[in-house]
Amino acid sequence: MALSYLTDINLNKNELQNAVIQKLATDPSSGEVAGWIIYNTSDNQLKVYDGSAWTNVGGDITGVNITAGTGLTGTVNTTSGQHTQTITLADTAVTAASYGSATAIPTFTVDAQGRLTAAGTVAISTDLTIAADSGSDDIVSVGTDTLTFTGTANEIDTTVSNNQIQIGLVANPTVSGNLIVSGNLTVSGTTTTVNTETINLADNIITLNSNEAGTPSENAGIEVERGTATNVALRWNEGSDIWELTKDGTNYKTIQNVQESTYSVAIGDGSATSIAVNHNLGTQDVIVQLYDTSSLDTVYADVVRTNANTVTVSFAAAPTSGDIKVLVSKIG
Repeated sequence: MALSYLTDINLNKNELQNAVIQKLATDPSSGEVAGWIIYNTSDNQLKVYDGSAWTNVGGDITGVNITAGTGLTGTVNTTSGQHTQTITLADTAVTAASYGSATAIPTFTVDAQGRLTAAGTVAISTDLTIAADSGSDDIVSVGTDTLTFTGTANEIDTTVSNNQIQIGLVANPTVSGNLIVSGNLTVSGTTTTVNTETINLADNIITLNSNEAGTPSENAGIEVERGTATNVALRWNEGSDIWELTKDGTNYKTIQNVQESTYSVAIGDGSATSIAVNHNLGTQDVIVQLYDTSSLDTVYADVVRTNANTVTVSFAAAPTSGDIKVLVSKIG
C-alpha cells in the first residue's frame, strides 16, 4: 500500500533516483491540479496537466494539438497507441493543368488565403500591322513572319546587331530627288562640287578665304572654265593689294578704279603762268585735259610730265583765280 503524504516533500536538491511516474491507462478526469504529471500507458506519453487539459511532455507533435484550417484536411491515426495526424491541402475549383502558350496568356484568381480559385487563358493577337509614308499597310505574324527593315541604295543603310536596328545614311549618299535644308548647312570636306545650270543665292556678299584668321597671304577670285580654251579669272592680288584680271590665264592686268586713277583740280591765281599740279598717281603715263570753268570749253596749254606725281601746266597769259580745271587720268 502506498504511503500518503499530506505535505510537500523537499529533497533539498538531492537526486531522486530510480523514480517512476504514476502510470495510468487514461488521463484522469477529476481531481486534476496544475503540474500533475502522469505516464499514459495507452498513449505511451508523459503528460502534464496545465490547469485546463492534459498535454504531452514529449517532443513529437501529435494530432491532439493540430487543427485543420481553411484549405486543409486532417485525419487522426491511433495505431499502436500513437496519435498521429495527417494534414493535406483541400482541392480547389481549379483544374490541374498547364496554362498559357505562345498564343495565350494565363490568367489566375487568388483568394485571401493565397489559393488559386480560378485559372484560364486569354488568347493574344499574333498579327502586327505595319504602316509607312507610302504603300499599303501590311500584316506581320509574330512567331512566323520576319519583319525586315530595308534601306535605299546610295541613301539609307540598315544594320542589326545585339537586338538593335540602326538606320542611317550610307557613307556616300546620293539624293535622287530635291533636297531642302531648313537649317544651316556645314560642309567640312575640302571640295564642294555643284553640277547645276543655275545657282540662286539670297546672300548679297560671297566671302572667299573665309578660314583666314591671321595675316592675309592667299589670293582670291573667280575663275571661268572655258573648256578647250584657256580659263580666265578675276582675282584679288594679296601681294600687291589690288584687283586684277587675266584674259590668257597667265598675264594679269590691274583693274583701276576712278578714285585711284584720276585727279582733278581748279588752278589759276591771275599772276602765275606756270603752275605745278600734284596728282600723286605714281606714274607719268597720264592723260591731261583742261577746260574753262566759266565757258566749260576745252582749252589747251603746254603740259610737261615733270615726274611720276606732278605735271606742270604753262600759259601765255596767267588765268584768273580757279578759271582752269585740270583733269588727270592714269593709264595702266
